[in-house]
Amino acid sequence: MKRIKMVTGGRLCYGVCYTVSTARDGSVERAAKSRISSAAQERVNLRRAWQKLEMTLAANFRRRDLHVVLTYADESLPPTRAAAVKLLRKFLGLLRRHRKARGQPLKYVYVTEQLSAEGGRLHHHLVLNGTGADLEVICSLWPYGEVELERLDVWQGYEALAKYLTKEPREVGRSQLGARCWTPSLGLAKPTTETETVSDHVTLAAPPGALILDRHEERNEYGEYLYIKYWLPARKGVEKKTRPRHRRKKE
Repeated sequence: MKRIKMVTGGRLCYGVCYTVSTARDGSVERAAKSRISSAAQERVNLRRAWQKLEMTLAANFRRRDLHVVLTYADESLPPTRAAAVKLLRKFLGLLRRHRKARGQPLKYVYVTEQLSAEGGRLHHHLVLNGTGADLEVICSLWPYGEVELERLDVWQGYEALAKYLTKEPREVGRSQLGARCWTPSLGLAKPTTETETVSDHVTLAAPPGALILDRHEERNEYGEYLYIKYWLPARKGVEKKTRPRHRRKKE
């Protein structure tokens, strides 16, 4: 017997297909299958802050959305991180009001960084849904320093961006397993998880046209697992969810 587990955020998917124990298994066989199961689950459990952020970004933002950096001029530099976050939230409130008046939604994730335990220079990173005319608006609402803006398609996927945005805890030495060092707006879509049980003769395959980002396989004499991470194809300009294929193994 095997179990398939899929985690999906937008077009980004993690999946594992792995052998599980049954009531008929002896202690040695059960222990071997348990090792396989644990290794497989570790692959798709979003334990690190960057993994959770990667899937959140994939579920909510697209290539033409924005990565924005907000900095401070010397005369406007806040004395504390809390004061900087207060200014950022004020900016987001103004931006929300501006967009609401024009019937435009606002979705974001933000990170406030200092990059030094001794007190580096405060700044903010935001991933923001774009409207096509954002730079002038953002600059007008951020009088405290410079605005840097780029589209998400300059990044090679969400993993690199998520790792970049969560680098401060790792570099400063405050990394904590599962800790969230980023703040999302309300109402963002959450990654979905689906699990099902299949026969031993079934394995997992990405849908036709999917871009395989990572693949790993492991086995012992009692069981096996297959891990794949892939990017679903877009259909006629619409990013559409496509179910993974179950493929019968060749004997």
